[in-house]
Amino acid sequence: MNRKHLILVITVLLCYLSMLAPSAFAALTAQLDRDRISEGETVRLTIEAGGRVSAMPDTRPLNQDFDVTGTMSGSRVNIVNGKMDTRTTWTISLIPKHSGTLIIPPLNINGEYTPELTLQVADASASTDPDAAAPVFLETEVDKTDPYVQGMVRYTQRVFFAVNLAQGTLSEPEHENALVHKLGEDREYLAQRNGRSYNVIEREFAVFPQNSGKLVLPAPVLNAQIPDNTSRHDPFFDRFFSDTRPVRLRGEAITLDVRPRPSQSKSIYWLPAEAVELHETWQPEDNQINFGDPVTRTLTIKALGVTGEQLPDLKLTDPEGFKLYPDRAQSSTQNLQNTLQGEKTLRLAYIPTQPGKHTLPAFTLRWWDTVTDSEQVATLPERTLEVLPAAGQQQNPAAAFEDFTAESDETGRQHIAPGLPKNPLLTDRTANTITTSALNHSGWFWASLLFATLWLITLRLWWNNKRHRVFQVSDGKKISSQESENSRKARKHFLTACKDNNPQQARHFLLKWAACHWPDSPPKGLEELSSRLNDPATSAALTQLDRVLYQDDQENWDGRELAKLVSEFSKHKLGAEGGKSKKPLPDLYA
Repeated sequence: MNRKHLILVITVLLCYLSMLAPSAFAALTAQLDRDRISEGETVRLTIEAGGRVSAMPDTRPLNQDFDVTGTMSGSRVNIVNGKMDTRTTWTISLIPKHSGTLIIPPLNINGEYTPELTLQVADASASTDPDAAAPVFLETEVDKTDPYVQGMVRYTQRVFFAVNLAQGTLSEPEHENALVHKLGEDREYLAQRNGRSYNVIEREFAVFPQNSGKLVLPAPVLNAQIPDNTSRHDPFFDRFFSDTRPVRLRGEAITLDVRPRPSQSKSIYWLPAEAVELHETWQPEDNQINFGDPVTRTLTIKALGVTGEQLPDLKLTDPEGFKLYPDRAQSSTQNLQNTLQGEKTLRLAYIPTQPGKHTLPAFTLRWWDTVTDSEQVATLPERTLEVLPAAGQQQNPAAAFEDFTAESDETGRQHIAPGLPKNPLLTDRTANTITTSALNHSGWFWASLLFATLWLITLRLWWNNKRHRVFQVSDGKKISSQESENSRKARKHFLTACKDNNPQQARHFLLKWAACHWPDSPPKGLEELSSRLNDPATSAALTQLDRVLYQDDQENWDGRELAKLVSEFSKHKLGAEGGKSKKPLPDLYA
């Protein structure tokens, strides 16, 4: 390369580098696209500097009176008659925070400051001229300003717009002392305001104040893009910015004066609602049931103007003649037109504890009517059920023996085998025969008395001999110490499962424990075990355990009562058939 070519290349390179390097720029200029706007509208601040500048303006001084919604920069180079002119432009979008005369303070860019500007912001609600009606505005309202605590307030937002809206977002009502639920979907319709036609978007919310006193719902805020109708025509500017501008509008805040629960309310539950209904179903529907058969009652509470979570948790006690086992309540909330409906369903299982006629008391629920501002009562009627003795059920043999000895005492006769312990193997037939003979045939009484005495003495000798023997299985082999240890371990695991409220583990180890106690004929299910234990309270608890095992939700089972009733098999009376069940339950959970 010769010397002339080298000088040319260096010259061109220096010119290029001079274009890229930051240069000392001329004084900054600044202007607003409008000097008068309404509250909520956007104004654009344009700053220009000569030369190429990479720094951005410091916009922090604007935060006192404005929301900065965006900042963009660009540069351009013009060459006219061989003379190069480079300029850098910044455009800042501003939304005023309030009305009045606002000052655009000087902004710093690389040590240089922009001139101060003034902007007039008119109150959005000040204009009453229909021709000057705002293209976009908000409305808010509530159906009541003095609700009861936890009572529902209908809160409505409306957006009116006569221009196209883009990228619109509207804030929802929020408060730390209120629960808020949206009601249904948005509604769109047309409306006339100030002689101008508007499109309207309407939203409704259900607000539930949680504390009494003053509660201020904040003003809703709308952020959107609307068409820019300014008269600016700048080809360079239009290349970088669209023909829309952002707007931010605020509605009105609403103050609620929340009333406390009235002193006239006597219920242990506080339920402010517009309407309440109670429904129930029974399974079976008949008024006669057999002893040991459960009765299922499904109770449903429906209320307008509340959520399902607001409905009370019912506290029910055992009615006379029954043991009550409630299932976990299920709550739900439905969106209806302009309101909410809360629903709570509770399933109750009643296990009869004794035969006879028993009346389940009426169910009442007190609630506060927010429409009439008075207390109301919803009621379900009482129901009488007749519990029939189970098929094949016989009188308790020990009770028959006690009746006979008691009658002997009352008539002055000597009782049989005084001082003998109650014998669980005494059959109903024997006891009834002895009783009938003693009362109706004096000739046979002494023979029967002698027979019964000899029989009981023989039984006592057999029982004493059995107590001193080691238990043997059917093939004559002694039960090992390991098998006794298995019995203790099964009992321990059963009690632990009851403590942990684990129904499947409780059934498994209970039957395993029973198998150690009855090695010749272990019970195959809870129903067979219930017949062997022959105790109504224990049978009811085992029936409830068996019922829980067939449910999807087993977390509501409480094993403490079963553990209390079945702590030792030796404390229970054996069934009349020596532990043989007629209807064994299939071993589904072994």
